[in-house]
Amino acid sequence: MNRRTLATTACFLGAAAFAWFAYRVGTQDELTTAPGSPRVVVLPAAFFLPNEPAGALSVEDAKKSALVGSTLALRGRIGGSDEPFVDGRAVFTIVGSGIPACCDVPGHQCKTPWDYCHIVPEEIAAHSATVQFVDAAGVVLKQSVKGQHGIKELSQLVVVGMVSQTEGDTLVLNATGLYVVPQ
Repeated sequence: MNRRTLATTACFLGAAAFAWFAYRVGTQDELTTAPGSPRVVVLPAAFFLPNEPAGALSVEDAKKSALVGSTLALRGRIGGSDEPFVDGRAVFTIVGSGIPACCDVPGHQCKTPWDYCHIVPEEIAAHSATVQFVDAAGVVLKQSVKGQHGIKELSQLVVVGMVSQTEGDTLVLNATGLYVVPQ
């Protein structure tokens, strides 16, 4: 299998996995406070940490040793695609420092520098992780993280949480705390 075929296959599998995840999240039953009245879930203030957690791992280092059920602190920037936030859900992608964002490349002309468009998809996958905030039942919260505490594309974060999935290039962290690194 040549490099181009491998890249095309990896892109297709990544897109299929993301579409499946978005479908599963989108088809969950609506949370309600009263019949017909949707409940708006805002991330509790307790999720936002006042101080940077010590011992944070890069995404790349975490992928080498993370075990499902283990707790860790993970450092990265929001990005990895045109839309690193899942609309209406407390889910986003972070990318480790092992690859540069478009804006880190001198003379970049990219309109969406958080998409890492100059990097092949396999490398983006190897250097990225999914962060999600879930309720006590393990259901993803129905509130976007974007905009809360100034969080946006390319925000540098340290996320504390429990590893819920790790296989191949996939690392999913159920976040229990989040520190936004001042820029």
